[in-house]
Amino acid sequence: MRLLSLLLASLLLSACVSPVVIDQQGDITPSQYQTYAFIEQDEDTPRALDDQRARKALESALADKGLQPVSETQADIQVRHFFKREQRYDGNVMQFGFGYGFNNVAVGASTPVEGEMTEEYKLVVQFVDPASNNVVWQATSRDRLHDEMTSERRQAHIDKAVKEMFERF
Repeated sequence: MRLLSLLLASLLLSACVSPVVIDQQGDITPSQYQTYAFIEQDEDTPRALDDQRARKALESALADKGLQPVSETQADIQVRHFFKREQRYDGNVMQFGFGYGFNNVAVGASTPVEGEMTEEYKLVVQFVDPASNNVVWQATSRDRLHDEMTSERRQAHIDKAVKEMFERF
């Protein structure tokens, strides 16, 4: 019974893991900011279509929070977003082997480990204070985009990630 209780408690806690990771400097609230501007970057130029999708989702989320777009020099806060690349190994780590040994002499064989590297991308959104040029708020999606996703699925994935980010802002 105690083992069952422990198992249920761990499942409950794992279900409570947030789909985004938020980090912020001090007490940041949306009411501090009235205007924003995007910081142009060329870090994720290979992800140009995803960048456009993310920017559209961010514009909508920022408007929902009451922020208005202005020029970069007039903005209360600057918004930067990019896709952080991560590599994941997909493969079989289980091996099968056999061998025979006799009198300090042995022969053995095993199957090779097969797999492939997959590139995945996490959306990162940062708010930068224009006066100090420091990041004051950052959100990183735990969910990942991968190249095999359809355009519609990518859009839905990015929209969901941005929505979850701004639910906690």
